[in-house]
Amino acid sequence: MNILIIDDNRAKVLPLIKGMIALNIPRENIHTAESASDARLKLRVEIYDLVVLDLCLPEVIEDDPSLDVVKRLIEDLYSEEKELLRPKLIVGFSAYESYISEIQGIQSFGSMVFHHYDEKTESWLHGIINCVQYLLNLQDGKETQPEAVDLCVIAALYTPEFTSILDLPWAWGEPELLDQCTSIRRGSFTSGRKTYSVVAAHSLRMGMVAATILATKLIALCKPRFLVMPGICAGVPGKTNYGDVLLANPSWDYQCGKRLSNEEGSQFYIAPHQLHVSEAVESRILQISRTPGLLTQIKSNWRGEKPDAELRLHSGPVGCGSAVLADYSIVEDIIENQQRTLLGIEMEIYGVYSAANSAPEPRPIAFSVKSVCDHADNQKNDTYQKYAAYTSAQVIKEFFERFMSEF
Repeated sequence: MNILIIDDNRAKVLPLIKGMIALNIPRENIHTAESASDARLKLRVEIYDLVVLDLCLPEVIEDDPSLDVVKRLIEDLYSEEKELLRPKLIVGFSAYESYISEIQGIQSFGSMVFHHYDEKTESWLHGIINCVQYLLNLQDGKETQPEAVDLCVIAALYTPEFTSILDLPWAWGEPELLDQCTSIRRGSFTSGRKTYSVVAAHSLRMGMVAATILATKLIALCKPRFLVMPGICAGVPGKTNYGDVLLANPSWDYQCGKRLSNEEGSQFYIAPHQLHVSEAVESRILQISRTPGLLTQIKSNWRGEKPDAELRLHSGPVGCGSAVLADYSIVEDIIENQQRTLLGIEMEIYGVYSAANSAPEPRPIAFSVKSVCDHADNQKNDTYQKYAAYTSAQVIKEFFERFMSEF
């Protein structure tokens, strides 16, 4: 196996090399590059199984590091020109979550996973070394079918949704590869004196397409009993407050239909297909909402910025679309023409519900609880995103620790 580490920081490169040697990778098979230009020289003549890539690099060693330099390198690796020899897998890592999100937004890359670098922990290091072990297993023909799990949790993005799930005290393991595009974390929780298994993963991009692909993959490989999506959404003002948790019941694609041109101009004819949550799930979510003091305690435990309004938990219609909304007139149109009891708008749930609904038997029980972080208007900002992701994750924790043993 040939590996290329592209990073100009010895404090990160040296432990990576030591970890790879511990897996019996010959030292001469581990190459390094300190700049993008140096990496290009190597990638023109050598085929690498794995490239480990810092997401902030200088073009040449005397330049300042830049995210743009890395973006150009990745685009060259996946361009049709094929000037550079594409590796089997690229693992990107950075201390800056915004850099990871921006690289994930590049549509051209294929087999690439990401890890958040934190100098205070070795989670990033273990995650990358686990990627090496995954490739070694493939090389040796040791790929195994993952065992069935009790719960799969799907987040739209790494932060703040996925990180809020990882903050739950569910004995999370180190990052590992499920396949060459999907990094997961395994954990466990207790309900009714029994321990249950959980796998958590996040999409590389927002939206129904990415969520549907990931949900379908996790259903096929992990065979979960439950498939759940936490996260953040836009709420309808007057019905929801910042931080309120919404059980999406039902979910539908509010952009699905037909657009026709006639004497009255262009008109859109909605053709909604609504997918509902089981009554067994909804009844238990409503039990949580009526538990005295629980939601107040969840809010009080949050140490960051939070709204003045009390925390509430609702069950009701949440529409799903393909674009981030900062135009409340669209929400008003959905209320008027599609669903007068609309509670929220988001971008993924219908895809997750559809994947579960179309899965072969035994189908997982699917539901989503997302929390309101804005009202889909021109006042949209990030103020309450972390708080909303936290309240969503806490309701998921309460649901499974209290009720999993009943299913």
